[in-house]
Formats: sequence, C-alpha cells, structure tokens
Amino acid sequence: MADLNSALLSAVGGLRNSGPMPLLGPLNGFRWPDTPLTTDELFAFLKEHNQQDNKAVRELAITLAEWDFAKNPPWDQPTMTDPRTVQRRRRIYDLLDLPQPVVDRLDHIAPVSIMRPTVISEKWNPWYDSDRQSKWSFYWPHYRDYLLHQRGWPADSVAALDQATTDIVGRISDPASEHQYQSKGLVVGYVQSGKTANFTGVIAKAIDAGYRLIIVMTGTIELLRSQTQRRLDRELVGRENLLRGIKSEASTDFDYAGDDDWLNKNFVEHGEDFEAKGYPVIKRLTLLNDDYMRLKHGLTSMELHRSDPGKPFYDPANLKTADVRLVVVKKNDKVLQKLADDLAPLKQSLNELPALIIDDESDLASINTKNPWKTQERTAINKAITGLLERLPRAQLVMYTATPFANFFVDPEDASDIFPKNFVIALDRPAQYMGVADFHDVDWNSEDEKNDPATSNEVAYIRPVGPPPDDDSTSSDDERRQEIRAAIDAFLLAGAIKVYREQHHPVRYRHHTMMIHEATKTAEHSKMATLVRQVWKEASFSSPEALDRLQQLWEQDFEPVSRARAGEFPVPSSFDELIEPLGVALSRITAVGDAVMVVNSEVEAEKYALDFDRDSVWRVLIGGAKLSRGFTVEGLTVSFYTRKALQGDTMMQAGRWFGFRPGYRDLVRLFIRRDPHDADKRVDLYEAFEGLMRDEMAFRERLREYEDILEPWQVPPIVSQHLPYLRPTAPSKMFNAIVHTMGDSGRLKDYYGPADDDRGRRANYEALLPLLAAATEEKAFVSARSRHEPELRSYFKARVGTVDGEAFIEALTALRWHPNVRKVVDPVINFYRDRVERGQIEDMLVVWPTLTKGAVHTLPGLGERQIITRVRRLDRSDFSGSDPKHRAALERIAGMTTKVDDPVADQLRHPRGHRGALLVYVTAEPPAAAVEEKLDPSNLVVLTSLVAPATATPDGKPVIEWTVKGRKGEATVDIPATKAKPVRRPAGKS
Repeated sequence: MADLNSALLSAVGGLRNSGPMPLLGPLNGFRWPDTPLTTDELFAFLKEHNQQDNKAVRELAITLAEWDFAKNPPWDQPTMTDPRTVQRRRRIYDLLDLPQPVVDRLDHIAPVSIMRPTVISEKWNPWYDSDRQSKWSFYWPHYRDYLLHQRGWPADSVAALDQATTDIVGRISDPASEHQYQSKGLVVGYVQSGKTANFTGVIAKAIDAGYRLIIVMTGTIELLRSQTQRRLDRELVGRENLLRGIKSEASTDFDYAGDDDWLNKNFVEHGEDFEAKGYPVIKRLTLLNDDYMRLKHGLTSMELHRSDPGKPFYDPANLKTADVRLVVVKKNDKVLQKLADDLAPLKQSLNELPALIIDDESDLASINTKNPWKTQERTAINKAITGLLERLPRAQLVMYTATPFANFFVDPEDASDIFPKNFVIALDRPAQYMGVADFHDVDWNSEDEKNDPATSNEVAYIRPVGPPPDDDSTSSDDERRQEIRAAIDAFLLAGAIKVYREQHHPVRYRHHTMMIHEATKTAEHSKMATLVRQVWKEASFSSPEALDRLQQLWEQDFEPVSRARAGEFPVPSSFDELIEPLGVALSRITAVGDAVMVVNSEVEAEKYALDFDRDSVWRVLIGGAKLSRGFTVEGLTVSFYTRKALQGDTMMQAGRWFGFRPGYRDLVRLFIRRDPHDADKRVDLYEAFEGLMRDEMAFRERLREYEDILEPWQVPPIVSQHLPYLRPTAPSKMFNAIVHTMGDSGRLKDYYGPADDDRGRRANYEALLPLLAAATEEKAFVSARSRHEPELRSYFKARVGTVDGEAFIEALTALRWHPNVRKVVDPVINFYRDRVERGQIEDMLVVWPTLTKGAVHTLPGLGERQIITRVRRLDRSDFSGSDPKHRAALERIAGMTTKVDDPVADQLRHPRGHRGALLVYVTAEPPAAAVEEKLDPSNLVVLTSLVAPATATPDGKPVIEWTVKGRKGEATVDIPATKAKPVRRPAGKS
C-alpha cells in the first residue's frame, strides 16, 4: 500500500488546481510501470485508512472539501450545482469516475460540509479575489496544513474555516489601496467553538495580503492573554520567527525553553530560507508571559522599512517584504496607552501603515458604558481603542464574541465608536461542537416521558443540585456535601472510563478536569476548596464502600448513557473492567498530592498557575472569572455550576462546559442549580440557559432570514429576550432600538405570553370565542413526526373552521398580553393588520387539535370541549411552546412544502394563496381550576400560534420595520427592511 499512498498523494496534488477528472488515470500514471490499480484496491486502501492516520487521505479529503465550497468553478459547467450540497459532491464523484463502494466510503470518512457563515454586510469593493489570495500566499497555507496534519482537524472543518476567513478578509480594506478606509466588523461564534482558530486564520490571510501591524486584544486577565499568545506563536508565528535573535533554544531569555510542545516540534515551521524567498518576518512585541511594555528602542523598533523609498509604505513594492509586528495585549487602558505612545513618533508614517486590530471577547470592556445621552466621556478602555483607531487611519477593526448583544446596542450614529458598521458575520455551528442546545431537549413533545438517555439530552447530561448552604435557602451543609461527593464520584468514574478507552482505542486524554463555579469572590473559592478536599478525603476511594458506590453510579448512570451515546468509542462490558482504570485515574488526579486547584487572582493561586500547554492536568478546578470569558478549560468533563447572573452574556460566557469533547462526549455531566418548585425565591439555572439558548437560536435564525435584507446598523431590533429576568446584556450597554413591525410568511410562531390576571384572561377568552366557535368541522392531519411511507404515518385530529381577515384582526387587536411580551407581540399585530389591509390575508383557518391526553369540560359559549394541562413557565411570562407534531399541517395550509405530504392540509389551502392559519389550545390557569366541571372565562387561557400565508411577504422573505431613538428621543430610523436599499434618516429628524 505504500506505493498507492504516494501515488494518491501525487494524483490529488495534480488534480487540486485543475478540478476533478477520472482519478484512476493519474493514479496509475504515478504507479507506472507497476500493475494498473483496480477500484477494489482503491476501496481497500480507503477502508483501511482515514483522515486521522493517513496524509494522502487527508489531502484527498481537503481537496474534496475545497471543491465542495468552490463558487461557480469552470469544471461544474454547465450543471451549476450549489456549493456545499450533496448534489455538488455527487457531481464531483461523477467527474472522478468513482464506483459506488468508494463513494460510500468517502462519504463516511470525508462527509460534505454544510457549514456556512451568515453575512450581514454593507456594499463593499471586492478586492480579495482568487488571484490576490494566491499571489503572496504563505502564512495561510502553512496554518491550514498545520490544522490538517498536526491538529488533526477534519478537512470539511478546514474548508469551512477557509471560506469564513475569506469572507472576513474580503470585507476589510485592501492594504495596498491608495485610499484610506477603516472598516469595522463583528464575527459572532459560539462559546468555546473555535473563534481563536478563526481569527488566527484571518491574521494569516491578512499578513499574506499586506497587513503589517497586527494588534490582538484579548480579555482582561493575563491567563487568557498568555493562552492566546501561545496559540498564535505555535500555529502562526512559527519556529523560525520565534528563534530570530535568540542565541540558544535553552536560553532563559527564550520563553519556550524546555517547553514540551517546542521540544516535540509541535510548533509550525516555515523553512529556514523563507525570508530569502521574499516572505515577511513576524516580529513579536509581546511574549508568552509578558504583556506589552514600552519598547526599549522606541522609534527604531516600530519604524517602517521601505524597499523603495520613493513609494508609500502601502505600495506592494514595500509591503511584500516588510516585517510584520504582532502585539497580543490585555484590554487594559494603561497597556494600550503604552502602545499608543510608542506609535506616536511615527506620525505621518502611520497614515501609510495597514493595521489589523482583533478585539477578542469584544463585548467585554470594549463597550462604552457611559450614557452617551448624558456625557461625551468614554470609559477608559473604549477611549483607548477609539484612540488607536484615530491614530491608525488604515486600521481595520474585527471584533469577536459569542455573546454579541452589547455590540449591537452601541450607538451606530457615533462614527468614532466601535459599532460594527461594515459587516456582521455569524459563524456556523461547527461539527462535533457541544453547545447549549446539546444539553436541552429542543422541541420536545410535551406528551412524551423523559426517561431515555438515548433521546433526552437532559436525562443524559443534567444532574440537578440545590442552592449553596449560605444562600437564602433551606439547603443544608450535609446536602451540599452529598452533591459534591456525587460530582467527584462522576469525575473519577469518567476518568476511569477515559483510561479504559486509552487501553482499547488510539484516543488519548492529556487532560481531565472538573470545574466548580459557585461564586466570584476569592474567599468563597477557598471555602469551597476546603470543602471539596474534605469530601474527597471522606469519599475514601480505595475502600469497598466507595467501589460499591461507583459501581452503582456506573450501572444507573454512566453505562446506559455511554451505551446510547459513545459512538465508536469502547464501553466496558461490566464494572469489573473499570477496577484497574479507576486506580490509574485516581493516581493521575492525585499525582501532585492534591486533587483540587484554585484558579483566581490570589497570590497563592497565582504561584501554581494553570497551564494546559505545559502540564497534563487531571484536577478539580475551583474559580470564578478566570474560569470563564474566553479561557478554554481543557478536558472539562464534569461541571458544578450554581452561580446566579442577571445578564445573559455573563451567564452564557460562564458555560465552560460548551465546546469540543472528542472521545468523551457521553461522559460529560453538568451539576447545575435547580431549586425545588416550592422554594422561596426559586432559581433554576438550567431553565435560564434554555432561555439563553432560545435567544441565541432566534437571533441566528433572524440573521439568516434577513441576510439579503439588513445592513449592520439595522440589526439591533432583532435581539430578543426570552426570560424577563435575564437581560441580553447589562443595561449600561443597551442601545434604544424599537421594532415597529415584524413578521414572516409560512412559518408558525407561538405567541404564548397572554395576560395573567383574571380580567385579562376573561377579555382574551371573549375576544377569541368567535374564532373558537368557528372550529366545528373535524379533520385528521398527518403528524409532523410521521414517516414518508403511508402505512407508517401517524395522524392527529383537530376541529377546524375559517374566519375572515377582518374578524381575525378584530380578535387579535383585542387580546391582552403580559407586559413582558408587548414589545414582541405589538410588531406582529402590526404586521398582520397590514397584510389584511393589503388583501394579502383574506382569511385564517382555525385549527384546534384534539389530544390523546386532555380532559373534556363545558366551556362558556362552546359546550363540551377539551382543555390541556399547561402551566406558565417559572419566572416567565409565557407558556411552553406548541406541540411539534401539529406544526407542519398549519404551515402546509399556509402554502409551504413540508417533509411529509398531507392531502387534507393541501385541500384547505386558499385558491389564491391568501389563507393563514391559527393553532389554538385551551388550558386552565391556575391548573387547579380545571377540577370545576364548568369553567369560568377568568380561569381559561387560549394559547395561540400564527402562520401567515407563504405569499404574504416578497419572495417569502421576512420583513421588519422599526424605529431607533436618537439623542433627543426622535426616531432616526423608520423604514421597512426589504431588498431595496435602506435609507438612514439624520439624527433628530422624523
């Protein structure tokens, strides 16, 4: 197979630029004069290898992925398949002339990537074309190959990164342009989802394009700055640049002397002669353990060398070989001022210097939190950042965050501030990423029981705990000790399963960690560390009692979850197979004599700094701010989280359990605060994260829906808030944007926040009574969860009836809502009123499902009807959503295509496509009122979901109209968001 390996590597290299063509020809050409290769031999080779263990397969995979992503490639004529689709990949296989067994194997080991970023952008001058990308290409291909061959990234992820970084670099200014232009953009990722990899790729491409000053601003703590510096040094700067000016690798002046990654040659290499070939050198102005300090040589360290003094520095003749300066700094106003002071002597030269500023965690510290309506003063770090932008007129600002709401509330009218005026790019969810949705059961059928870890994320991963003993609660110290013991039992057992897998699989686990995040105060960290050490000692893991406890945990928890979710990774057949791995795991955890490590700003804690790159870490970590906000907790398997937060972004950033969990996804456990239902001042952090998840999902869905409609300055109004007590961000960061009209077509949306008082419920029932009374005919619809085969379909019954548009609007406008949802509902009502007035909605079909579970009562004005059991969500203004199996039928009635045909729904469509649909359920509030045979309207709630006809908006696209208050309270924006060019009004004019 060695010959075939070399031949495949050469053949793929030859096809990479030309495009796909029959593969066996080039393969046999490189094998000549050996016996011609058969497709059976090729299949056998691919069956034996994958991307992780074979370079030729990796190169084939990345080439397939690049072809998947290619836009309008000449080899796809005249078929013209869409990028990142199964159809495109089928076209590639046809051109490669591959037999089906080879195709099936490639689909398995190199699947089609469907990831793509969502781009909201102003019009820009496209300069970063394929010729420009390849002209000076050097650091990007080295970084790409590093990810593929050393980090083991799958090819589709690398191709997706290539596409996303090209979208970003293409929207900043051409560094060689004669015209000064400063762009500001925002990149939205997920918590711990690879944002650092993205901005490393952006920096690599920006350097290749001609940017010669790179400033990376990390969070506010040194731990994160140092982690970022190391990543850039290892994966971008490389050995040759790092050794420049160093006499010896063992010198104490060298920050990687004795470092394992350095000694094992895990840093990217560029070749000793790259400078002689005309590629730029990267000079670091910050080190692994040293933030920016005033340069010893001042001006000489920052001066710009011109190969051709007669031309400006930004001319390609000067840019191509000019040195690059790289600065990685904390967001500290004094540090940023030092950098500004060193730039000051360059004066006029700064006008010619193409600079790229990366602001990581850009919603932290960067935002001006002083009220712009009351003062012109800025907060210190915001002032330092805007000062750098003023000093560097050719600087481009690219901001990164997973919690972008604060960024959108920056005043877009303030030209000198950091509002992302040019572009917003939302990165797609990466493959194998474990995010907030993976810990919740999205769209769970309310009639199904949650008892199977194979189908319920909550059952698999979530372990509830109570409030801290010193909180205003009834929880005792003994209860907390039991909860801590349960968590460290899970931590040890998960470690043993990792050891077992290392013994039976190539996977390796350098790190295995547990995180306890209960408070931000360092004194509380010390108290918790003492408690955990006591509980660890009392657990007596070498005793027979402990083994019995761990065996029970295995049989009742880890075994059923792992058998359902371990995938390709081995699972012990019995607890006995874990006895020896338990000893190994215990010795790793206690290797330094203490299973516990405090991570905070205390002097004692700083002495033993957490360093995942230097050390193998198998420990229980206790901390607060240092274990959140951008810092990656490697190997995190068990989390114990009870800290309350009032801002969504603060809380989401504390979710360090989100991220990539290769080889141990099934072992992850989240012990999270969920107070008893009858607790005073009850806190349910699991529910809070569900609300954040829905905020995030709604925001990303809106961005994608409005991708061809909005510009960045129009984004703020689509920020939502599902939990009334959990703001998206701090009040000091929120810009005053008001939505006037918002709606879309063909998509059913729940509006489940009706008034919660007796008068409001009575008024709502009376308003909707004519619509409920119209639903008299019984129909059977296909359930949304049905199979395609007719004999396997399931159905649900419902009462249906039609009401005209005017009657619908009369009822809709008469409804009373909870104050917390008025800002959401009012724009929707305006949308439906407008569509009825335009004649785009002539009538609405009322659909009232009959559930398999539900009591029949006498309802006023209706007679005997079914009511369901629903309760308003805790600390929420709304009820849980509509049943997923009912939704497709209504969307089909409105004119949409669904996964499964439904002839009954099709028959109920409007002949001109002007019929929407209304999904209703009736429930009692409070639930105890349902015991009455005849219910009073003051105890009845009608839950409503609406879908507008598919024809109600242009091209089926959503529409939004809004106002944004100016400094004097007047509207500065009041226009519809359509594909027409938006118009911005001057501030203070209406």
